[in-house]
Amino acid sequence: MAQEHKPELSRRAFFQIAGGAAAGFATVTALLAGTKKKASMELSPPLAEISGASETVRMHNDLQRALAKKPEERRWAMVIDTRRCIGCNACTAACIAENNLPPGVTYRTVPEIESGEFPNVQRTFMPTNCMQCDKAPCIEAANKVIPGAMFKRPDGIVEIDYTKMKGREVFEAAKSACPYTALYFDEGKNYTDGTPAVQPYEKRSVSEYDKTWTRAQTAGTTRKCHFCTQRLAAGQLPACVATCTGLAMHFGDLNDPESLVAQMMKSNRLLRLEESQGTEPRVFYLADRPEETCMMCHSF
Repeated sequence: MAQEHKPELSRRAFFQIAGGAAAGFATVTALLAGTKKKASMELSPPLAEISGASETVRMHNDLQRALAKKPEERRWAMVIDTRRCIGCNACTAACIAENNLPPGVTYRTVPEIESGEFPNVQRTFMPTNCMQCDKAPCIEAANKVIPGAMFKRPDGIVEIDYTKMKGREVFEAAKSACPYTALYFDEGKNYTDGTPAVQPYEKRSVSEYDKTWTRAQTAGTTRKCHFCTQRLAAGQLPACVATCTGLAMHFGDLNDPESLVAQMMKSNRLLRLEESQGTEPRVFYLADRPEETCMMCHSF
């Protein structure tokens, strides 16, 4: 059977074609670069005009104003827009890294809540942490076991004294009183236990409640979210807020009527988990269907 004859491409012809292709590619690249540059010059708004960026910049400005006031004049609060939460758990990872949390301790979780009946079913991601309640039942319960173990700071954050709140008894008392599953017991474990060596990053000290604590000091204590007090003191937003990829987290001073959180409170219908408990939490939620979210609140 006769073989198909394929004409050979001469060396000279090859380089002519290659050179033409390269020139064409360079021309197209230049045109695209020029178009991109022109579009960038004409269409890119200043940073503060971009929706997500403007919220973050605004919260930073709100934070600076709040820090210029006395602690008792601030009223820290968090507003969570569940419509934006994508359930990525970046906030959880950021919280663990920021506070060097050991196994079994997670200041922040993102439960998935389902509501409705088929075919009208809705799933909502509900980021949750300590609610910094104005009437925190955990404080009274803990202090009955160990006086001074917990207290409410002037700025509204519920604080734990790691030098006092040690042991299972006080932890169980506070945990049982909390409606939000926000308290965790630090068993003193490390993620690298059982390996040739516990890694240095797990041994590092952490700054919480405006003090520095070693792992030996926090082991055996009750731990929970505190709005990243160390970051607030440094003029930074809480780790969960700064890391949220969906821009669902908002933080600021409710006593500042110009703050983003205060404005959100005025312009939206918000809900608080287990509000019937009378705890007056400082974490608020937005949702697509508030009446259903209100029902979901009781699942915590």
